[in-house]
Amino acid sequence: LNPEDFGQFALCDVVGRPGGAGGAWQGEHLREVGDAERPLLLQELWKPKAGWSRRFEIRRRQDLDR
Repeated sequence: LNPEDFGQFALCDVVGRPGGAGGAWQGEHLREVGDAERPLLLQELWKPKAGWSRRFEIRRRQDLDR
C-alpha cells in the first residue's frame, strides 16, 4: 500500500449470520464506522439479536458506494 491509498479504505461494522454455502457467515447489514466512533466500545455496548453476530471488516470505499 502506498500512503496515498490510505483514504481509499474504510472500517465497516457488519452484522450477519451463518447461512451461506456450507454454513458460511453472510453479512446482511453493513455500515461505515465513523472516525470518532470506537469499535471496541460499539462491540461492548451494542449486541446483535440472537442468532446474529457482528464483525469488523476493511472495505474499499469505492465498493461501499454500490
